[in-house]
This record gives sequence, structure tokens and C-alpha cells, in this order.
Amino acid sequence: MALGFKDADPAHTGFQFLEDLSTAYWYSQVLFSALELKLFSHLDQGFCSLEPLARKAKCRETELARLLRAMERTGLVTCREGNWYNTQVSCLFLVQGKPDYMGDFFLYRCYMRPQWDQLTQKVCIEKPTRITALSYEERNLRYVASTDTLVRQKSAEIVRLLESEKISGPILDIGGGAGSLVRALLKLAKNTTALVFDLPEVIGAARTLYPDKKDWEKITLVGGDFRTHVFEEKFSLVCMSNFLHAYGPMEACELLLKAITLLTPDGILVVHDYFPDRKGAVPQKGALYDLAMMLNTFNGVCHDTATIRQWLGQGGIKTIGITDLTTDTAVILAKRKGTFHPPANPWADLALELGFDAIAPISPGDVVTAPWVNAKCQFGCKGFGKNIQCPPQGMAHDKTRLLLDDYTRAFLVRGAPPGKRFHTALLALEKKAFLDGFHKAFVFGAGPCPVCPACPEEGRCLHPDLARPSMEGSGIDVYASVAAAGWSLAPVQQKGQYVTYIGLFLVE
Repeated sequence: MALGFKDADPAHTGFQFLEDLSTAYWYSQVLFSALELKLFSHLDQGFCSLEPLARKAKCRETELARLLRAMERTGLVTCREGNWYNTQVSCLFLVQGKPDYMGDFFLYRCYMRPQWDQLTQKVCIEKPTRITALSYEERNLRYVASTDTLVRQKSAEIVRLLESEKISGPILDIGGGAGSLVRALLKLAKNTTALVFDLPEVIGAARTLYPDKKDWEKITLVGGDFRTHVFEEKFSLVCMSNFLHAYGPMEACELLLKAITLLTPDGILVVHDYFPDRKGAVPQKGALYDLAMMLNTFNGVCHDTATIRQWLGQGGIKTIGITDLTTDTAVILAKRKGTFHPPANPWADLALELGFDAIAPISPGDVVTAPWVNAKCQFGCKGFGKNIQCPPQGMAHDKTRLLLDDYTRAFLVRGAPPGKRFHTALLALEKKAFLDGFHKAFVFGAGPCPVCPACPEEGRCLHPDLARPSMEGSGIDVYASVAAAGWSLAPVQQKGQYVTYIGLFLVE
């Protein structure tokens, strides 16, 4: 878990640090609920798939699936091929009956929580006015003002994604609040106009927050219900920012398809939201925000980008680009034809789709090679000399260095056993890059080549098209290279601990 306050810096200027502080209780409540439901103990007993786990824990399947996803993102469980398993720390400390069980200790933290609600009163001489004591109009005004501040923080980054696009017609911002996003967009598309559409009370608050007519130049404000409102024109750009998560799948799909119908033939749709399947700057937030929607709305859901892609396809959208922002949300850009400029790491989505846990760019020059690595294979591995792709027949460290120096781009990918599945995913990544025109694409695997049960005794590979060398077997210091990419990696010290696989993807 990477909460911002773990490395609190007095020079912080980004709001994400404060956002992480304000939602820290979301993380702890996921732990508390999982303990109260005895999920860790049930998983340890073998109730690993959703249906039997829900039956054992007396939970609703849909809601339990959403909780499990948040547990996965906070490092409490892991999911492989539809089955859920405890992580190592959960196995050690959260399973009832085990020697180091600490669940009851952590639940005492939960039982102490109501007293923390009294912290303000304990410190303050006078009883402060809580936001819950305000009228609906006052609370609405404060909420619109605070979300507008949030939009101002994020709008510059969203607008940069559209700098190379032609926006010649009017702009529609659905759920546009106090209009800060369209103000930023109008600076980019100076010769057009915009329409901000939101609930009537939000539009009223927007006028209160921005009473100066200059703030609404070229902007029309319309209050209503997007589900039923009839629009008279088409738009060159339609924005849906933090909008779809307020609705369940069926209704959200209908609203997205309606938004597509409002586009001009060459129009662009922008969907900015929390997506549970993204692993951006704050990997946990999409899944946690989904729980917030489950608790605070009638049927709100944070929809996966894969689901949004499917809905866009139903609406005739063929060009889709997804970019994680530097904060906790992501942006989907969509249009009927043409292309978008690729993000800095165009392989991130594919890597996640193939089942890798993470992908990180690394300079080929930062991939560390050394002669001692091959020596460790010779004097430390019982498989030495038994696999053609490993020492002494594999690539020596100096030849690996020459190969790495012939590339300018590389990525590390992280995954887990089984080794053959990891290897197959690496080959799929390499193949996709090759077919996309990157003819030098090449991958290094993790551990001995798993293609065949054993290499032939005559020392000739039967499947050179499928075999790939391992990083360590080619003289690469995996630990140092992983550290150079900003990841951490530790040796497995005890039987039963989880194994992490690291692969290297070279592309040019």
C-alpha cells in the first residue's frame, strides 16, 4: 500500500497527499470488514472461488466481489484465474487459529474508532459546527466549490491530452459542476463555445461561486437530468468527468451511448473517472472509490475500462486511448475514426490484459549485467547444465550487455507462477510489439525455459521459436535492475512464501 503520508514531505504541493489522508479510513475499513466476515480464514480453508466463499461467509456475491477487489488492491488477497488467495502477510497474521493470528488486535482498533470522531470536540473549547448540521443548500454549495477546486487541479493534465486534437465545434460537459474544465478547454479551443450541463441545484451553486459574467463568456449553463434531457445540437467534444460512477452498469451504458449520439462525426468523447482495473499513481483508489459508491449511492459503480471499451464499441467507437493521470484517476479518449498519440508507456494496457501484475519502463543502460551472475548459476543452481537457455549454454553477461546496448527502450514486467503462463504472456507481448512494427522486440524470461519438460540430450533446442533466455541465466543482476526501476524485490526465505517473477521486454 502506498499511502501518501508514509513519506510525508513538508515541501508537498500536490493535493493527492491530502486526498490520501482524507480517505485513509477507507483502507482500514476494508481490513476490518474482511476480518469481521472471517474471509481470511475461509480462504485458508479452501473456499477460494466467489460462489462458495459468498455462501460460507453469508455474503451477497456482487458486493463481496467488489470488496475482494479492494482487498486485492490493498495487498490483503490475490486473484489467480478467478480464484482468491490470502497474501503472505494475511496468511501469517489474519487467519484464525494460526500461531501469529492478530485479527482480534486489529479489530480493537476498529472498536476504538468511534472515539476518534470526538477528537475535534476534545481539542476545541467551543462545539464546532459540523457539515452535517448545515442545510442542504449550504452543503451543496460547499460540495460544488470543493469539487471545482479538484477539477482545477486536474483540468490542466486532461487538456494536455487533447492538445494535438482538432476541436472546431461546441463543447458539452456533462456533470460539469462550476465549469472549470470547460474554461480550461476553451483556452485550448478558443474559437468555439461550451455548454455545462448538471443538476439544477449544482448550476445554481455554480452561479453563486462565479457571479462575474466574464467567468461565463462563451459558456451556457443548463440544469436538468441527462437521462431525459433533449439536446438540440451536436458537439465536437463531449466530457463525462466523474459522472458514470453514479449509475449501475445498465444505466451507465445507456448514458454513455446517449453521449456518443451527441458527437459530431469527428467528435471526441472524454471519460474521466476512477477505474478499478487501472494501476496508476494510486492503484487502490479505483477499487476503494467503487466501495464508496456502493455505500453512498443507490446503485453507483466504478466501471472497469474494459467495460467502458465494450460499451464504446456498441456505440460505433473504434479509436480508444487510455491514460492514467499523475493523481488517482484516468482518462479515456474515444472517437469514431483516426488515431490518438500513444501514451508514454503504450504497452501498459496490454501487459495488464496479459496477466502481468505491473510494468515499469527502464533504460537499457540501467539493466545491470555482471560476471558473478553466471557464477551463481554454476555454483548455486541444481539445474546448471540441464537447460539449453541457461549457463553454460545460454548468453554470457558480456554478450547480453552488447544486446542491451543495441536498444533505447526497455520495460520490466512483474508476475507470478506458474512459469509457463508467465512465459506465454511474455511471448504474446513480444509478438504484439513485432506485429505493430517494432521488429526488434525481444523478451527475457524468469527461471529456466519452461517450453519443454526437459531439453534433448544432444543439446539442440526443439522450439527456438518459443524458447527465450532468462534474465539471470544471461548474466543480468535482477535485484539491482529491479531497484533501478523503482521496484523492490526480496529473496524467498521460507517454504510457502510467494514467488515473484520478473521479465525484461526490449522494444525498438
